[in-house]
Amino acid sequence: MNFLRGVMGGQSAGPQPSGAETIQKLCDRVASSTLLEDRRDAVRALKSLSKKYRLEVGIQAMDHVIRVLQTDRSDSEIIGYALDTLYNIISNDLEEEEQDNKKLESLLPRK
Repeated sequence: MNFLRGVMGGQSAGPQPSGAETIQKLCDRVASSTLLEDRRDAVRALKSLSKKYRLEVGIQAMDHVIRVLQTDRSDSEIIGYALDTLYNIISNDLEEEEQDNKKLESLLPRK
């Protein structure tokens, strides 16, 4: 059955790459892509991962994102993605929301 899935284009049963591996591949794309569209797509993906994997994106991609801000400053779309990525890395919004939720839960009557 796995053979048929492989031939028919179904999902493989192999392990999915971890967040850190995916971030590393995206960083490689940002660093090595000669086409602006490829770099833009990679930075967009880093932006979306930066919400869930703040530390990993901060460690692996910070230098690449800063380089994008310096070299691709004429493209407003990639600059927006890069700035959003940096914001997601350094902001405390998620932590503050989690703390507020815990405070609200402590105020609610228990069943």
